[in-house]
Amino acid sequence: MKQISLIIIFLILFLHSFSQNETFKIEDSGITPSYKSYNDGKISITQDIKILQLVKKQNELSKNKFKGWRVQIYFNSGQKAMREAQNTKAKFLARYGKKHRAYMVYNSPYYKIQVGDFRTKAEALFFKNKIKDSFPNSWLIGGVLINYPIED
Repeated sequence: MKQISLIIIFLILFLHSFSQNETFKIEDSGITPSYKSYNDGKISITQDIKILQLVKKQNELSKNKFKGWRVQIYFNSGQKAMREAQNTKAKFLARYGKKHRAYMVYNSPYYKIQVGDFRTKAEALFFKNKIKDSFPNSWLIGGVLINYPIED
């Protein structure tokens, strides 16, 4: 019994000597140096300041953008798709004005024309129904990073 107690104490002391501590400093930027300390030393990992600058720039650029809805009025690929997309965009802007923005999106090999910047699905659906005579094959696209909508 004495030997088992001695072995258990030895194991506890042995395993404790290999333990490590980690601490992370949290700054408001989300990019921080981290410190790992072991029994005999300290490791410091620091990120380049340019990463912090890029994150701040991205935050500045996306301040007026958030996820919302658009109505897609054109989707096609092929040799004539770009010209058809441009014509569809021009047709839309001529009929509905620049109040509702129109965007040409290219995801190889498809050209898409998406219109509007709607905060809710209901707003997008209302607008889709409004333009259904001119663009009968349109449909809603959700989760799109939109610009702040232009008010009336």
